[in-house]
Amino acid sequence: IKLISMAISHALQPLLLLLLSLFFLPAALGAFVNFTNCGLSNIDRGINATSVRINPYPLGIGENATFTITANSTINITAGNIELDTYTSTTVPLVLHRVRKTYSLCNVTACPVTAGLIVFNFPIVIPRNNRVTNQSEYFAIIRMYENIIYQTMCFAFTYPTRKP
Repeated sequence: IKLISMAISHALQPLLLLLLSLFFLPAALGAFVNFTNCGLSNIDRGINATSVRINPYPLGIGENATFTITANSTINITAGNIELDTYTSTTVPLVLHRVRKTYSLCNVTACPVTAGLIVFNFPIVIPRNNRVTNQSEYFAIIRMYENIIYQTMCFAFTYPTRKP
């Protein structure tokens, strides 16, 4: 009976490790969040998102994080800038408490961009601000323009935050 008890005990250890990893691994690897490709004519855009991942998840105010966007490109791009705007989700109008960061395309993905799968990595820090640190959710929109009017890409998502 002691031998059977030891065998069961040893068999439960891997199961316990598996269960623990299910709770802590998603936070360590980030999480996929729901997103939308902006506007009605995203078929006409050159780049459309297929997934958005945030690491760490939830994002801590004042801490380094990364937004990883996987997308499909139907066009070739050699250079350009990408704008990432993030807002508190309860801000009305949204222009209040906006944090805008501009990235060079070649700093967030391999250049030149060719048609097919593309991965963007956006480092981000939501600064501490006494007026917004109590917010539990933020809204982000990422855009790239070919010219002043035509958006090459645009996608938006919300993400939870935790207090520092």
